[in-house]
Amino acid sequence: MDTLSENSLVILGNPREPFNAAEFKHLKEYVSKGGSLLVCLGEGGESKNNTNINFLLEQFNISVNNDSVVRTMYYKYHHPKECYVSHGMVNKEFAR
Repeated sequence: MDTLSENSLVILGNPREPFNAAEFKHLKEYVSKGGSLLVCLGEGGESKNNTNINFLLEQFNISVNNDSVVRTMYYKYHHPKECYVSHGMVNKEFAR
């Protein structure tokens, strides 16, 4: 917990392994004490990425869906909750 509290923002970029109870406890304490947490997941959400991050997020009335929110390529039309990023950069690790 001491390491987390030294940071103003913790980024979980596409976690691919389940978190254990101790990790969830520390993350929840960090956020509850005013820390900021940014969670990014690729298309497919928890099931495709083999994580259990929703267990933590649901405690704050948030959850990750299994669909895509941002498309990096235009395809006919946009879903209302998607946006088109024409010259964005995609980390190839997200597509693994």
